[in-house]
Amino acid sequence: MAFDPRQMVNFYQRLSPRERLLLVLAVGSVVLISLYSFVFDPLVSGREALQKRIVAREKDLAEIQVQRVRYLEMLRQIEANQAVLVRTEPNFSLFAHLQNAVTQVLSREHIASMNPTDKNLSDEYQEQSVEIKLTAVTLQQLVDVMYRIEKGDVGLRISRLQVKKRYNDPQNFDITANVSLLKPRNAPASAAPASGAAIPAAPPAPAAAGAQS
Repeated sequence: MAFDPRQMVNFYQRLSPRERLLLVLAVGSVVLISLYSFVFDPLVSGREALQKRIVAREKDLAEIQVQRVRYLEMLRQIEANQAVLVRTEPNFSLFAHLQNAVTQVLSREHIASMNPTDKNLSDEYQEQSVEIKLTAVTLQQLVDVMYRIEKGDVGLRISRLQVKKRYNDPQNFDITANVSLLKPRNAPASAAPASGAAIPAAPPAPAAAGAQS
């Protein structure tokens, strides 16, 4: 049986005004519910899912960037250590070099201690490190000492630096620093020279070096 639209028109015309209003409201509700269920809700859900995926990808990208920075820093340190290995003489003494660099800026009364340690990292390489403790040092003297250590002929790197202000002397500071160096294990280690041994001086700092106290 074919659908005849005139039957629907006749049916609508026979309804009372109140029934017509109820019918329009019912049809409108069905249309709105259908639009929400099949159009609006899927769009919102899809947008929320897309936003969550974007946030997750942004977190992944940020983590990748962090890992990249760490990798580049490790690569830079490895290259720097390899360069130091190439430039360092077989009988180079880290302790004597640091002692010479520090005493060019500070008198011995400011040197609380210098403790060398050696650690075998592998069958081929050994890490030499020296912990330096200084007392009553000005900021200018600290800058000068760091410059002579890091910008000298060897180009060492200070791996740890702790600066503590003196309670009764706020213009001066107590310093603890660690300087390390990789060396081939088969290289003969020279003993620390006696006080006053001649070691080539590092180039002067760009700022005026602090006078010895």
